[in-house]
Amino acid sequence: MTASFWWKERVFKDFGHAYKVELVFEKSGLQKIQIFKNETWGYFFVLDGIVQFTEKDEYIYHETITYLPLSLLPQPPERILIVGGGDGGVLKLVQSIPSVKKIVQYEIDELVFELCQKYFPSIAGDFSDPKLEFYIKDGLEGLKDRENQEFDLIIVDCTDPVGPAKTLYTEEFYKEASRILKPEGIFIQQASLPVYFPWIIKESYPLIKKAFNVVKVVRAFVPCYGEEIAFFIGAHTEKDWFNPVQKVTGKYYHPGLNPYYFCLPLNWIELLNQAK
Repeated sequence: MTASFWWKERVFKDFGHAYKVELVFEKSGLQKIQIFKNETWGYFFVLDGIVQFTEKDEYIYHETITYLPLSLLPQPPERILIVGGGDGGVLKLVQSIPSVKKIVQYEIDELVFELCQKYFPSIAGDFSDPKLEFYIKDGLEGLKDRENQEFDLIIVDCTDPVGPAKTLYTEEFYKEASRILKPEGIFIQQASLPVYFPWIIKESYPLIKKAFNVVKVVRAFVPCYGEEIAFFIGAHTEKDWFNPVQKVTGKYYHPGLNPYYFCLPLNWIELLNQAK
């Protein structure tokens, strides 16, 4: 590790978040990867200059993107697809669900997977699990290989639509996801920070609505992001959004949180109306 210095995550040209850090790892490849250590946040993972998660609060994001959609399923899931998620945080939570018989995961960047295994072992799930099929492959191309109505739950734990993640916010991707989702299944994908990056919802929301009969936007506050992050939820049928069927409790998530997730502030509602 290097000596301590101040590193800034640039959000806009005149705004950012500053951290006093030690540099643990840095390399440019498919994506520029940096791992820092900070006294408050612990080790944290950065892709192309953007903080992806920290040891201190990763559980909020991972439990939201995993337990919230799980809670809405009419039956405990048996087959789950993960797109992205090379850190293994989603996989770890999925592996804790007793009903799961098969997990398929596509991660495009092998180095992300290898580094998270080395530096974040407490976060990652078990990639040697015989129930898991793990592929280093673009998510869209992976979806094309799957059968119709194959999965109960599809979790897209990806970066924002820049670089290799661009294909994961296209009409083609959403239609492939819809095709392989079971009739009562749930699809979820992170949709960035609407206050900072409203264009992501404006461009992607109309596309996902072409693929799923029902589309919801939900929110969660993750401290290291400095704002509420949005998620798209897609389904073929309506759910009882406020009253979860599957009862699960994590470090952050519990069934009583569902109404919070689905109650959007007015500026988000106006953004969705503009996107239509």
